Amino acid sequence: MKIKNWFLDVLKGGSLGLGMIPGVSAGTMALIVGIYDRLIGGIANLRKEFKKSLISLIPIGIGAVMSAIICMLGVNYGLDYAPFAIISLFAGLIIGSLPVITKEIKGVKITFKPILIVAIGAVFAAGIGILSAVAKLNSWGNFEAAFAAGEWWVYIGVFVAGFIAAMACIIPGISGAMLLFVAGLYDPCVHIYVGANSIFHNSDRLVSGIFLTLSLFLGILAGFILTSKLMKNLLAKHHDATYLAVFGFILGSLVSMYVNQSMINDELVWKYTLVQPWEWVLGGVLLIGFAVLFFFLSKVALKKQSEAPQKEESEPISK
Repeated sequence: MKIKNWFLDVLKGGSLGLGMIPGVSAGTMALIVGIYDRLIGGIANLRKEFKKSLISLIPIGIGAVMSAIICMLGVNYGLDYAPFAIISLFAGLIIGSLPVITKEIKGVKITFKPILIVAIGAVFAAGIGILSAVAKLNSWGNFEAAFAAGEWWVYIGVFVAGFIAAMACIIPGISGAMLLFVAGLYDPCVHIYVGANSIFHNSDRLVSGIFLTLSLFLGILAGFILTSKLMKNLLAKHHDATYLAVFGFILGSLVSMYVNQSMINDELVWKYTLVQPWEWVLGGVLLIGFAVLFFFLSKVALKKQSEAPQKEESEPISK
């Protein structure tokens, strides 16, 4: 691989790191910059062509990690400084990405069954965020405190977080960070590496942080391997039902973006009660602005996706 192409792949891989922003689908970004097929192909062929696949994936992975770190720092600061405005930005990204999903269910007739599937997905997603907030308000479970203390179940939670993040790279339109956020796991995961109580500032968390990182890595690996196979089977046998459920989940997540335990501070006070008037205005502007921006980006991704098969068919078959 030429040095120029290698650095270009690093830059393209940086688009995947944007998936650390709740509402941004790493899969959609991969489509936009033109590395989706190579990413999926490289992962799928790791066993058969390990060296070739690894060489192809390394620069993409480096770019994704570097971008993810920058995004984590930015999101962490933004949520501390202007939580409502940043959440509204995330919501705008989610709304703008909906064409990626609605394209897949465009021909579905509106009957009781599709409506029920969408409703179940929406209630499930909204329920995750609401229950996480209720748990913190009633002292049933504070994920942030549990992560800091290194409780045993936290390692399972981080494994699941890695699995979800990997899943988002496979399925365009789904944001892994969004799923973590609605479940109340986004801040605890980010604060392992970022913030005053991270492993880089608190030596007492170093050992647990190393094992949490290992759990995260294993979750990502399992997510890539299992999700690619699972989604292939689901989309082959239950295409419409799968995307209807995803569509409902995304709609419900718009509720959970605003209602989850990350929006409650350590004094058990909703952060929205501390919002200044200017932030309500800024939040509305960001929601509309990023919804429009990502709507057009999603259209670009869909156009590239539809043109890919045509390009392959037009290319002569070499003998």
